[in-house]
Amino acid sequence: MDNLTEEMREADLADAEKPAKEDLGKFKDVQALLNAYNNLEAEFTRRSQRLKELELQNNPQTPAKAANGTADSAKTADAELYGAAASNAAVKDRIIGDYLKTVMQNKGAPFVTGGVPVSTPPNKPASIKEAGRLAAEFLRKNN
Repeated sequence: MDNLTEEMREADLADAEKPAKEDLGKFKDVQALLNAYNNLEAEFTRRSQRLKELELQNNPQTPAKAANGTADSAKTADAELYGAAASNAAVKDRIIGDYLKTVMQNKGAPFVTGGVPVSTPPNKPASIKEAGRLAAEFLRKNN
């Protein structure tokens, strides 16, 4: 039994020392795969540049706008989206409703409504001695 396990260990070690045969598909070796990748990357760059040129020809812009085109188009898209949402009452109500739900879920301090400040409870004296002390403090502050 020990001989069998020893033979299995030796076979496993021999297999581990052999370089693994990689499945490279239609490429015969790693170098051919790397060359194909580099050629593909160069072709992709050329096509991307050609596509950009064609887009600029179909949509002529001034050079300043072309350099800043994405920022300008994003601002324009935002303005159009805002205009569409503002003109549609149902969309506006839904957006406000969603906002109010999130505010209510994260309740913190209560809102003051009507412009009335929250007042502290009045300081009522519990005894005549305490009333005299409060009166003395009041008179000192006002003189």
